[in-house]
Amino acid sequence: MKFTTRLGWTLACLLAAGAAGAQEKLSLRLDYSIYGTHAPLYYGIDKGLYKAEGIDLSIGEGSGSSNTAKLVAQGIDPIGFMDYGTMLKGVAAGMPLKAVFAVHQRSPMVIISHADAPVRAPKDLEGKVLGMSASESTAQMFPVLAALNGVDQKKINVIAPAVGTKTALFLQRRADAITGVTYFHIPPLEAQGAKVHYFFYADFGVNALEGGLAANTKWLEANPETARRFLRATRKAYEAALADPAASVDALVRQRPEQARNREQLVRQLQLSLQAAGTPNTKGLPFGVSAEKDWQAMVDQFVQSNQIASPVPTSTLYTNDYNRD
Repeated sequence: MKFTTRLGWTLACLLAAGAAGAQEKLSLRLDYSIYGTHAPLYYGIDKGLYKAEGIDLSIGEGSGSSNTAKLVAQGIDPIGFMDYGTMLKGVAAGMPLKAVFAVHQRSPMVIISHADAPVRAPKDLEGKVLGMSASESTAQMFPVLAALNGVDQKKINVIAPAVGTKTALFLQRRADAITGVTYFHIPPLEAQGAKVHYFFYADFGVNALEGGLAANTKWLEANPETARRFLRATRKAYEAALADPAASVDALVRQRPEQARNREQLVRQLQLSLQAAGTPNTKGLPFGVSAEKDWQAMVDQFVQSNQIASPVPTSTLYTNDYNRD
């Protein structure tokens, strides 16, 4: 009898230990193929930050924010890294999405041209060849840039390069300019010897929140504690990147060895990325927390430029509730 009791307790303890050590699987979809901004996510895996929160995180590469938004809205991946302009339009159309961790709060979107034939302002794009893929975040925001600056988009010859080929299009001078973001496009162009000129969307009126993590709202409602644990680990990872960007990239390379050849570019990308991490309205707040004033300004801008038909309540667009502890 005593043996049976002891055996029962032993089995119970083993089962309890197994439950305590169980890792909840969670998939995250990136907005694009890997670039420097993503490094902290891999740092979180490499350093066991997610594991410490009971999360077995898997990361899938993306093919543009529009596609990532669709995957997250459909629940295929509960969380995704995406452009918030794309997300805003998706929410306005009924997609169950909500921003939970803002990484780029000052827009790093730019128009890149050749230094010996610079495009200095949006209006200068008329009559030019512009490389821009419809699924990219910069393309989603381009109509806003055009509307605010009186640009006739019909006068721009747009070439839509395949995913991953826009840099080659520019280097071959098949385009007068391309849309891009500082942290993603400038480092590889410079590394290949290109002399570039660029201007920020923000300098011409488009200073919307650029991007970060968004989640499926139904998943959030059903898994609030998982969301909190995930974001707690993610915040630690990005705070570590602020202190040492190179260490984050080295962690990425350990997780994805094929990225070793891109190490220097990835470090530069991450450094540029982190420069866009906050606004005056979020000064002193934890990494990833966004401000209602910034969201409202973004909504107003989208309405004024006819990107959405009517205002969307900011409460439907973002929440800081899972990134507080």
